[in-house]
Amino acid sequence: MAILKKANNINIQVSNKYTSFSKVSHEESEEVIIEATKQNLELSSQKRTLMQGFGKDGAGDEDCKEGVIKVSYKLIGKAKREPGFKYDGSKAEDMFFADSPAASASIKNDPVFKLSDATLGKYLDQLMESLSIGDMETVALEMSERFKNGTGGTYKSETLNKEIANNPAFTKYHNDFLSKIKDQLKKNSYDLNSVSQMPMDLLHFSSFWDKVSGLGITVHQVWSVKSEISDYSYNKCTKMWNGKLKYTFYDHFGLDWDDVVKHGGDRIPQYHTGDFFKAWYILQHYRSAKPFITEMERTVYLGGNSDRD
Repeated sequence: MAILKKANNINIQVSNKYTSFSKVSHEESEEVIIEATKQNLELSSQKRTLMQGFGKDGAGDEDCKEGVIKVSYKLIGKAKREPGFKYDGSKAEDMFFADSPAASASIKNDPVFKLSDATLGKYLDQLMESLSIGDMETVALEMSERFKNGTGGTYKSETLNKEIANNPAFTKYHNDFLSKIKDQLKKNSYDLNSVSQMPMDLLHFSSFWDKVSGLGITVHQVWSVKSEISDYSYNKCTKMWNGKLKYTFYDHFGLDWDDVVKHGGDRIPQYHTGDFFKAWYILQHYRSAKPFITEMERTVYLGGNSDRD
């Protein structure tokens, strides 16, 4: 969207060819120099290129008489429900275990209910394998194993974080939320301290690729989310602002009865997919398996100019 470079000096020497591709590029150092030794030096952006010098003739943070706003940390956004709990504050149904719910008593008459824990566990693994590929299959099987072992707690995975970061659904989600942040910064003269905490929508992965590659079965729609801005700075002289935005997503690896009602008859991608979902539910609510919270993170560097945003 934009290129932002901020330093006392910038120096990069290019004798032949220099190419850099990224969604987000953040560079910070005491001194950076860019030099094309034979031909032209070209900097381009789909929107704009911002370059600001803070040398003797500029107005860095220390020299800005109008002042610099600095905020080390702020919780900027949050979902309406907490991890593990419903909107009304009661415990989420898919986080209960070994509770033999009255609503699902009919499952006791299903042939799957009579299977051993070992067979039910194999069914769950088959479900994970049939709806994930590559590194995400490893993640899915790790989650299945944690569930079957009754470990509980919180599961984290760098592979899962990277998968989310590269997903188009997250890109759209981030752009939409970033627009809200910028709107609030404008309304509050770029004083982050004056920006109120914003309600956040829930990110979901429902494309065909998500369903076959792993995010659909391991996450699908996150249960909760929060966003935090750290190291925020706004220079009133240069009008430059920057900071780090961290998303933390939460989901439940567990099922409620509605999940079985919805998927208990599935025959895709395998004929017994519906039975695999039943096995997942039975292990959790009638045997010794235990659901857990999946926590995912993504940090994005922010920056801009209040005169141009």
